[in-house]
Amino acid sequence: MLTTTKISLSWSWLIILTLVSVGLGRFLEEPAIFVLSVLFIVFLKGQQIVDKFMELEHAPRIWRVAFLCYVFILPGVISLIYIL
Repeated sequence: MLTTTKISLSWSWLIILTLVSVGLGRFLEEPAIFVLSVLFIVFLKGQQIVDKFMELEHAPRIWRVAFLCYVFILPGVISLIYIL
C-alpha cells in the first residue's frame, strides 16, 4: 500500500511532466520533434500510472508486463503513423 507522501510525489511528477509537454509546445518549432517528445512523456506518465496508481509494481509480473506493453506500444504506433 502506498503512503500519502509517495502518492503526492507521484502526482507531482505527473503534473510536472504535463507542464513540460505544454512548454515543449510553446518552444519547439519542429512538429516531428514535438510529437516524439510528447509521446515519450506519455510513455513516462503511463509507466508512472501503472506502477504507482494501479499498484502493479508488486503485482504478478504478467499483469505489469501486459500494461507496460500497452504503454510502450501505443505511443510507438502513434509515432510510426505520424512519421510515415
